[in-house]
Amino acid sequence: MTDSKVEAILSLRGGSRSPVGRDRIALLEAVDSQGSITKAAQAVGLSYKAAWDALNAVNNLLPRPAVAAQTGGRNGGGAVVTEDGKALIAAFHLLEERLSRAAALFSDSSTPIDPIILLRSLGMKTSARNAFRCIVAEIRQGSVNAEVILRLTDAVTLAATVTEESLRDLAIAPGQAVTALVKASFVMLATGKDAPTVSARNRIPGTVAHREDGPVSSEITLDIGGGKVLTAMVTKDGADELGLQAGAPAWALFKASHVILAVE
Repeated sequence: MTDSKVEAILSLRGGSRSPVGRDRIALLEAVDSQGSITKAAQAVGLSYKAAWDALNAVNNLLPRPAVAAQTGGRNGGGAVVTEDGKALIAAFHLLEERLSRAAALFSDSSTPIDPIILLRSLGMKTSARNAFRCIVAEIRQGSVNAEVILRLTDAVTLAATVTEESLRDLAIAPGQAVTALVKASFVMLATGKDAPTVSARNRIPGTVAHREDGPVSSEITLDIGGGKVLTAMVTKDGADELGLQAGAPAWALFKASHVILAVE
């Protein structure tokens, strides 16, 4: 296989109706620009009958028509794309663009696919327990990876490690607002007055605000100041050994590589 590029192909279907894909969206756009089904059909290389059938399929997908014919008949009349039709065009291109981001992840066979990154590229919600709105304070670039320093509050910063390619693809720059995602299971906890000497890039002090125990694990929520909280999932035995009760001081520790960045 000489071309390793993976392309995402989107189609929308309602019930048993025929799907609406890129070709029919292009026809809908041609109607919008030409103001006529006949001229739109010519512009995209279809017969009038094929264009008419395709637009009927689009109309059938929506609660209200995407295209409305104007009076004058086949040769003298025109057609307009309704507000619903324009919304369909915009939504299709947004979904297609996000699918393309996801498909690009599969094109690089040397990089394992992270499900969280994949869902993020689709603009979907993830199961990451911690989601922080941050401002990019600094970018420290390397030959392969870059370290992105994020300002979470006036007193707390986060560090995230991303590839240079991801940095370019996401167009991350200082001053930009991003969302930092951290799974609760990636967060380790420690106690003590001073920051623990560990390799984890992120070491954030806080106070236990809430503890919820399960049969095996405990969910610990730390107040880290500035109106922000951070959640960790640890074993119940570990929480007991550290004395992680409400009001106790603790440190949240997690690697920069465990911070996922998402942009709008």
